Amino acid sequence: MTDILRPERAKEELLALMHQWTAAVGAKDAGYFDRHVDESWEYIDSTGAQRGKKDYWVLIQDVTSYTEEFRRFDVRIVAERIALITGVYLGRVELRGGVRLEKLLAFSAVWQQREGVWRALMHHTTDAPG
Repeated sequence: MTDILRPERAKEELLALMHQWTAAVGAKDAGYFDRHVDESWEYIDSTGAQRGKKDYWVLIQDVTSYTEEFRRFDVRIVAERIALITGVYLGRVELRGGVRLEKLLAFSAVWQQREGVWRALMHHTTDAPG
């Protein structure tokens, strides 16, 4: 018998992982991405650009500072060990050369827990009114 995945605990764990993601971008922590981002992961950003894990890793090499301030963070268990996360966050990024961007983004993400480890499968953002 497997443990029942409780939404409250999943939300706590996934919010912590999203904060760790933000830190991993700034630190260029490849270990975090190897452990928590599936090889098949897809990211569609607010411009409609689609990237995979390797493309994202290349993109973040130019990031010098990155923060996310979550305004809403909801988790729903949609299948055994699969969570759908939806919410809104204010993202702030600074890139090499002094380029600074700030956007309020609505997002959805799908994560799956395998052998006790959460792995990101998909992330999508769109501009949020704000």
